[in-house]
Amino acid sequence: MHASCGRVREEPWEEEYRVRVLRIAGLLHDIGHTPYSHLFETMLERAGLSHEDVTARILREDSELAEAIERCGIMLKDVLEVLEGRAPESMVISGPIDADTLDFLVRDSYFTGAPYGLIDVRRIVLRSRLVDGRLAININAVGAVEEMALARYQNFMNIYLHHTARAAQMLFLSGAKLLDEVASLPRMSVEEYLGHDDYTIWCLMKSNNKTRWIIDRIERRIIPKVAYELRLREEEVPAEVLRNPEEVLGDISSLSSAPEDRIWLDTPYITSLPFRDSGKISFYEERHGEPRTVEYSSPLLEFTSRMHVIIRVYTDPPFIEQVRAASEKYFGERIGAASRRLCDK
Repeated sequence: MHASCGRVREEPWEEEYRVRVLRIAGLLHDIGHTPYSHLFETMLERAGLSHEDVTARILREDSELAEAIERCGIMLKDVLEVLEGRAPESMVISGPIDADTLDFLVRDSYFTGAPYGLIDVRRIVLRSRLVDGRLAININAVGAVEEMALARYQNFMNIYLHHTARAAQMLFLSGAKLLDEVASLPRMSVEEYLGHDDYTIWCLMKSNNKTRWIIDRIERRIIPKVAYELRLREEEVPAEVLRNPEEVLGDISSLSSAPEDRIWLDTPYITSLPFRDSGKISFYEERHGEPRTVEYSSPLLEFTSRMHVIIRVYTDPPFIEQVRAASEKYFGERIGAASRRLCDK
């Protein structure tokens, strides 16, 4: 919230009311998250939804929250306009370099003790403004932007997508999918949806005969181990790996003779930081006192503008070697074919 308001407070185009709208939008933009945040996002995606969609629905249907916003002298429709990307300053809340990103990179680096969050947030904030109806950053601050892009990549690779953290998450998710309460999240009323949080899901899994063993394993830190890992660009990933993960697990199980319920496939990815096309980072320079957008070529930003995918196959220690060999055979054949297809284009 502090970062989002700082980005507009010193700009002549922004009035105090818009600052207050932006402040409330920043506070509320993630209230639609499922329990366990991004881990359960796939449950919404299968129903064609995102947590942003759920956020807008909560604001429209929860009269208590809507009334609280309006008691602050803010019109709900203005908050929704920002959250749904229909306002010029929406990019402050959800954009290639938004306040949320600047906040979580610094916060998570600090609390994990990692050195990746050394970002000049103040310079990025003070050098941002609206140019031609889009949020843009002064070309003089490009170094700070490149610094931020690299920090984002490192945070994802070394913190959010760390193999041990993801192993626990995959184990937990495999059990959560068996619960009707989790599967029905997209279909719940707002009241039912808000009645579920991390604690209620944990307790449901711990009290369910089908999933109790998973909670017991996590509590005792008996976590699956990585048998195979591969890092690829998005275009190199075989389509069936993302489209039919259950089929992939079945094939690896058959090749390895390991039980299918003791093999986990994880395909996390680092979303691109747009440097091209409509959602890209925009830069500007001052010419005769007027801001004008400029093109800028940066190898580092080009690198972070690509989606990076990790393929990991996990299993329990007794099956490590056979699952590794099976995974090498399975993906070796398909990645090679994908590479040949790319070369033919």
